[in-house]
Amino acid sequence: MVLIKWACLIALATGCGESLFDSHGSTDGGTGDGAVPSTCPTPCLADAAGDFDGASGTTGHWRYLDDTRNRAWKPMTGDATTVTGAGSNKITTCAANSSAAACAALPGALLVTSTGATSTADPAVELTAVAKQNLQLTLRVRVPSGAPEQVVRLYRNSREDTLITAVATPNTTLDKLVTVDALAGDRFLLSIAPMTMGAADVGVHLFANETGAVFPTKCQLAYSFSAPATSTTIADLCGTNDLTSYDFTTSPADPVVLGPGPFPELGMALDLVPDKYYEAKATLVKSGDTTTQFWTKIDVMPPSTNGAWVFSDLDLDLGGGLGVVIYEPTSPTVGVSTCTNPNTNPLLFAETTAPYATETAWHFIRVVHTAGVVSTCIDGVKKAMYDLPMGKLASSYAPRIGRNVIWTPAGAFVDGHVDDVRVFDTALPCE
Repeated sequence: MVLIKWACLIALATGCGESLFDSHGSTDGGTGDGAVPSTCPTPCLADAAGDFDGASGTTGHWRYLDDTRNRAWKPMTGDATTVTGAGSNKITTCAANSSAAACAALPGALLVTSTGATSTADPAVELTAVAKQNLQLTLRVRVPSGAPEQVVRLYRNSREDTLITAVATPNTTLDKLVTVDALAGDRFLLSIAPMTMGAADVGVHLFANETGAVFPTKCQLAYSFSAPATSTTIADLCGTNDLTSYDFTTSPADPVVLGPGPFPELGMALDLVPDKYYEAKATLVKSGDTTTQFWTKIDVMPPSTNGAWVFSDLDLDLGGGLGVVIYEPTSPTVGVSTCTNPNTNPLLFAETTAPYATETAWHFIRVVHTAGVVSTCIDGVKKAMYDLPMGKLASSYAPRIGRNVIWTPAGAFVDGHVDDVRVFDTALPCE
């Protein structure tokens, strides 16, 4: 085996505005895997309109918010029939306003009024998962005739963690659904976020129901750092692939250290310092579509010859794996790579780089492998990609957080924070 230093040779590929999956169940998207229901499927856990009471919903799971687009949300105010927020933002129901045009197509829906792109916030409804479960989230949106089209976002915890982005056109019902492995405390938010003008009384159905599938169905691992830690182990919330703390200079390793996360609702984050890293117990299965995602913030950038390897299961012995490194050759950069030929000198990689603005700020990184392409998404925007046959992300090494698996020089060089690390057996959208 030959060890080499990091080198990124492929130029930035700018993103487009398309999602990596179409709709996972939409009748209008062509996936052909079932109709979108017009009422909350049994067993119904939550119905945004049916539960509406101006407070937390009759189930106690809802909030009605101004989404300020910067990982901050402000509760709307009002009464049992109507809540209002910034600008013209308003949420009410067809039950209170049955004459609204959208109610003819979506009886029993919420009625959401958006101010528009010049506003300080978009209207949003939020559902919080109370337990680990496989959820189906169903979305139907109807923009009244004559109103401008509206961008609809369904996301988990923050807008960067996108599940669905779609455009609702006037006088046509937008139907979407997605199935997710929800962790207890996960917040799922639907936002009407127009790129230009707002619209009055947009009809909205948002349903949540349990699929009956055994949890997890798509989640391979999930590490949350929201609770204080006193040991050297971090539990895998999707299974048994726990993380263990290691240190190049101390034996045994120091206990887990936490620090502030990217936003208060996500809780604490993992605080990494040089020489400390974390290693999972088992390898990941990556025979099909795969999404790897996490939040990260670099406090001090290491020398570019080392790089801050935030996530890695790169396999230099057999080929494969995924490495995500943040470094500064001339300006902050994120590099994503896979070893494609371990039997050459130098080794061969499929790899790409993208600009990484303001390394000392929090950023959300999502790497998606689908249809023979590995795409790098930063803060909800596709930034770069490289070709890689499906199955070639597989590795004989378990993931490491805070160091590369095998490299020269050996060491852990991350001085920063990492949060909400998840790997899924599905292709989530960049945008």
